[in-house]
Amino acid sequence: MKRTLVACLLAFIISSGFLMLNSCSRFKSITIHKTYSDITFVIPAPMVAGTFEIEKDIQADLKDLALQNGFDISKIESATINAISLQIADTTLPSYTFGIVDNAVCSLSADGVSVTEVGTDDAIHTSPTQIDFELNDIDVTSYLKASSYKAKIKFTTNTDITHDVPMIATIQCSIKVTPFK
Repeated sequence: MKRTLVACLLAFIISSGFLMLNSCSRFKSITIHKTYSDITFVIPAPMVAGTFEIEKDIQADLKDLALQNGFDISKIESATINAISLQIADTTLPSYTFGIVDNAVCSLSADGVSVTEVGTDDAIHTSPTQIDFELNDIDVTSYLKASSYKAKIKFTTNTDITHDVPMIATIQCSIKVTPFK
């Protein structure tokens, strides 16, 4: 009887320990979602049909995000882009749509970090005025850790552009942090 009681108690302690360790492992990392919105781009006119690039500096502000969420940016394990969308905000008549775009490629760069292609669009658009890039599965931690990074979009168009075309981009990211390591 004593052996059975001791064995049951030992089994209970061991299984409780495993359950506790397993539940604590869930808290080793957290995922924070960050959206960079209202990023404005302009295709300047006149622009001849063909391939050209436009770019925009974006303030990464991860230090502010880390402060708000109680972690140090050195604890970031990885960062990925979940979505990149681009909308045409053209109010000049006749308005342009993404029907003029045959191909678009989005890349990121930062000081000391090489240029990396993060997404593409091959003329299959979400709507006439919006494209959602097909994403490459790339860790973008080094870009977001920089104080600022550049988002560059390379377009191939099939029409001459006769007036400035304003656009608004949104980049949604997930940042995995291990604050308790």
